[in-house]
Amino acid sequence: MSLYYLWNTNIPRQPNYELPPRMFFETLLYNRWTVTGDRFSWIQENFVDLLHLLQGITPYDVGFEYTYYSLQPPIDYIGQILYVKPNTDAERIGLKRGDVFTKVNGVAVTPTNLRSLLSGSETSVTISFHDMETGVTTDKTVRKEMNYAENPVFFDNIYEVGGHKIGYLVYNFFASGPTSNDNSYDRELNEVFGRFKGAGITELVLDLRYNNGGSMNSATLLGSMIVPGLDADNIFTKLEFNSLIEKMLIEENREDELIDKFRDKLKTEEAINNVGGSIQKLYVLTGNWTASASELVINNLKPYMPGKIFLIGMATVGKNVGSVSIYEEDNSQNKWGMQPIVLRYFNKDGKADFLNGFVPDIFERDGKEKLPLGDMNEIMLKIAIDHITGNYDPSSLRSQDVDNRLSLGSSIEQKAWANKAIVDRSLLKKLNKRR
Repeated sequence: MSLYYLWNTNIPRQPNYELPPRMFFETLLYNRWTVTGDRFSWIQENFVDLLHLLQGITPYDVGFEYTYYSLQPPIDYIGQILYVKPNTDAERIGLKRGDVFTKVNGVAVTPTNLRSLLSGSETSVTISFHDMETGVTTDKTVRKEMNYAENPVFFDNIYEVGGHKIGYLVYNFFASGPTSNDNSYDRELNEVFGRFKGAGITELVLDLRYNNGGSMNSATLLGSMIVPGLDADNIFTKLEFNSLIEKMLIEENREDELIDKFRDKLKTEEAINNVGGSIQKLYVLTGNWTASASELVINNLKPYMPGKIFLIGMATVGKNVGSVSIYEEDNSQNKWGMQPIVLRYFNKDGKADFLNGFVPDIFERDGKEKLPLGDMNEIMLKIAIDHITGNYDPSSLRSQDVDNRLSLGSSIEQKAWANKAIVDRSLLKKLNKRR
């Protein structure tokens, strides 16, 4: 922490070494939970679990992500499925986006128990699904998936409407693959853009409403697939470390490590499929949980696409700092791993003024019915398509039963990468190569 932590000069001079590891770690953090302080560093008792979670691997996965709301009695709270994950029992038994549930194993859901009810280590759960129109409740038993690896490349399609070819991608977090040495997710993302490029899309709708962060390297690759005039010599991100690290880099003439450039190839030397030359506009669908690496992509493309980025949805989280995984590789007795904030990031113009999040150009919530992602009548996608084709009419949405309920939270925000921009661990080797 004294070497890498962004606020290393603010670490207490005489920390209490008698404290348990987690409590000790918390005492080192700067202005914890404040907007200008450290809201995002954390520690994990088992670094293997930490690394798995950051790559989207869940030990006991119920097979869907959800949000929850408060209602009036006799039903005080409900959970609602945001999306069902592929190749899970939840998908096999027919659960779908928009399904409402009120109980898990006979226990009524509340904001304080919902996560524990669905994320425990039991192999299955019985969920009471409630039809809000008929009032009928149906119990369904869902088998959990063991060590389920979620693929962030959730859905893609091309729509031809009114002379426009519109590429649509639902991308739910940033990770290279199921392990840090695997880039299968990055390759699949590139394949999607290969299809977009081959079709000659004229607009791109990037659905990041459930994407709350992840790998900064994957974020750079996504930006490279979108930016007009892709040039691997152009700056994607400017990095700011603590004064100790920056002084070392300057003294050793390594200032180039304070920037991250666009990429024209994947790690496997496959060429990046870039659509920047054909798209007239980038539409980004945002939500309460759009954060970190998602915001990095928006922020860092802005200088290259002035007036061409259009946000639809809700204000994003607001996070412009990145973390790295640190653990003891040579001591089998020490399983602790930590994820401290080590840098701030800026776009090529030195701007990162989104601590309060990006405000959408069109403010809108999900619909209560939550049609399938990719359905052209799904409220967020419909707004984007109508705006592209010149048919957008805000008054026409009033008949779509817009969800005006206030979400109390979501499983999305409990993910290990939630609100995180994760720096590749190779950064530590770079910084240490002359120390």
